[in-house]
Amino acid sequence: MQLRIFASLLLLAAFWLGMPAQAANPKHVEQLLKTNQCTKCDLKGANLQGAQLAGANLSEAILSESNLDAANLKGANLRGAQLQSAVLRGAILEEANLENAKMRDAKMRDAKLRGANLSYARLRDARLRGADLTEAKLFATFLTNAILIDAKLKLAKLEGADLTGAKLNQADLDTANLDSANLTNADLSAAYLPDADLRGANLSNANLAGAKLMSAGLVRAKLNNADFSLTNLTRANLSYTDLSGAKLINANLTKAVLSKANLTGADLTGANLSNTYLYQANLERANLTSANLERANLTSANLKDTNLNQANLSNTTLTGTSLSDL
Repeated sequence: MQLRIFASLLLLAAFWLGMPAQAANPKHVEQLLKTNQCTKCDLKGANLQGAQLAGANLSEAILSESNLDAANLKGANLRGAQLQSAVLRGAILEEANLENAKMRDAKMRDAKLRGANLSYARLRDARLRGADLTEAKLFATFLTNAILIDAKLKLAKLEGADLTGAKLNQADLDTANLDSANLTNADLSAAYLPDADLRGANLSNANLAGAKLMSAGLVRAKLNNADFSLTNLTRANLSYTDLSGAKLINANLTKAVLSKANLTGADLTGANLSNTYLYQANLERANLTSANLERANLTSANLKDTNLNQANLSNTTLTGTSLSDL
């Protein structure tokens, strides 16, 4: 208890010394540090760097522009809190409740958010590089233009999340749920997405070059004009997807399912489509130059004006496909 009081006094001293022109309410800062309870408090711009606030109740508190670098907020209640432009680098927010929090432009590099609830939170332009969001709840979360490079999102729940223009380069999304998420123009180059659920997701114009999507579920996903160059899509389910105009140069689609997929005008130069299931797929005007279609099933596929120059068609099933299309 004495140690906690001493720490609180130190933080209060730091707060007074670094107080900006429009500072937090000093009584509210004192209340928080003494009681760990401060709902709807005015803590704007407060210096709470390294504060020990595990389990604190800060629901609907105003913490915009506050400094919470390396603060311990494990299990804290920040539901509906205002954290715009707050600094939370390296902060511990495991199991914290940030539902419906306003966090635009928050600086959260390397923050620990394992198991946190960020559903419906507004994180536009937030900086979450290297953050640990393993098993975090991000239902319908706004992450437009957020930076999530190298972030850990394994088993994260991102159903309906808005990740338009987000940077997810090299992010770990192993078994993440992105059902119906909006990833238009997102950068997922070299991202790790095995067994990820992307059913109905919008990845139009997204960059997935070099990404790993083994056994991922992409049924009915919008993938038009997306870049899948050198991407590993082994055993992925791409049934009913829109891949029109997509770039799949040297992509690995071994044993992938592309039944009734729209690949109109797609570039599959050098792609590996061995043992791939392309039943009734639309490959009109697609470029399959040097592609490997060995033992692929193209039953009733549309191959009108398809470029199959130097493609490997060994043991390929072409039942119902007019050879004149070749």
